[in-house]
Amino acid sequence: MVPRIGDHVIVSCEPAAARVVGADRYITLEWPWRAIDDSSNFRWNGQVALPHGESHEEWSPFRLEPAASTLRVGDVCAVFIPPTRLYVGHYEEYHPPRNLGWAPAPTAGLYVVPPERMDVDMEYAGYMLYLGGSDPIRVEPLND
Repeated sequence: MVPRIGDHVIVSCEPAAARVVGADRYITLEWPWRAIDDSSNFRWNGQVALPHGESHEEWSPFRLEPAASTLRVGDVCAVFIPPTRLYVGHYEEYHPPRNLGWAPAPTAGLYVVPPERMDVDMEYAGYMLYLGGSDPIRVEPLND
């Protein structure tokens, strides 16, 4: 499936355990699915920061258990995407895979937007998911 802008998809990701390394406006996690690529010119530190809180202008499809508001540095939580209906805001394929500092490198990027955020500035409305690497993200077309 090659998603097109405006397509409806169901996105999900199975849970994995992640350690909290920062807790402020973002919850920063040691990302459980990627490895640092020491051969890359990009220096990814093995962490991903997820926005949280109702007042945050950014959005992410990832969910945490326990809730982000209860987490502190050193805690371990589950990070996952429950099956979620989203719109495709952008899709791109990478030939060769895109070097972002982690391995395996992703082969595609999918910018997803929840229906209730379609009227928000596109820069903050959605979230870029990287596909074809090690993050076990599943994208299914939705035919209404």
